Amino acid sequence: MRTRLLRITARLSALSLLSAGALLGTGVLPAHAATGTVVTDSGAGVTIRSGNATSFGSVGTQPNGTVQIDCQLYGEPVTGKFGRSLIWDHIPGKGFISDSYVNTGSTGLVAPLCTTNPRADNAIAWYAARNGSTAFQGYCEMAAENSYGKTGIWASAMADWNDAVARGVAHRGDLNPPKGALIFWDLAAPYGHVGVARGDGYFWATSVNGKIGLAKLPYFNNYLGWAWPNF
Repeated sequence: MRTRLLRITARLSALSLLSAGALLGTGVLPAHAATGTVVTDSGAGVTIRSGNATSFGSVGTQPNGTVQIDCQLYGEPVTGKFGRSLIWDHIPGKGFISDSYVNTGSTGLVAPLCTTNPRADNAIAWYAARNGSTAFQGYCEMAAENSYGKTGIWASAMADWNDAVARGVAHRGDLNPPKGALIFWDLAAPYGHVGVARGDGYFWATSVNGKIGLAKLPYFNNYLGWAWPNF
C-alpha cells in the first residue's frame, strides 16, 4: 500500500511541475522547432508574408532579434543579409519570412518542412487552369516559369536542370518529388523538358498528349530527376 501511495505522489508531483512549467512559459520549444536571429541593415526588421514569395501580401514585420521557427520550406530566392536563399521560415501564428535575413547557424533547413506550400499551390493551379491548352507547346520552360510568376530565367529546361546540377541540389532519378518541385527529362536535345510535381506521383507539364495535362511519373523517357525552382 505504501509503495502504491509513493507512486501516486510521484506522478502528481511530476504533473504539477509540468503544469507549472507550462504556465510560466518555461517549457522547451516543440520537437524539432528551431530558433534564429533576424538581422537587417536598416534595423527595421523583415517583412512577414502570407506565403513563400515576395508576391504574397505583407501581414506584418518581424523585428530584429530572436525568432521561433516551427517549419521551413523552399520558395522564391531572396538575397538578404546572409546571402541568397530559397528557404523561407514560418513564424508561428504570423506567416513567412525569407531565411536570407535570419541567422540560424546553417544555410540549409534547421526545422521540419512545412505541410503547406502556398507558392507551389499557385503554380499547380496555374497549370490546372490551362488544362488542355496547346499555347505552350515547345515552350515547357516558359510554362514552368510562368506558373511561378516568372519569365525569361532560363533558355531551356536543360539549362535549368544543369543549374541545379551545378549547385549540387539536383535529385537525380528520384521519382518522389515533393509538391511544387520542377521535374526534368532529357528530351528534344539539347532543350530537355520540364514540368511541376503535384506531390502525389503526378505532375503537370506541356506535351502530355500534345497539350498541357496531368500525368503520372515518369511518363516520358529519359527521366532526370527534380529540383526546387531557382526563380
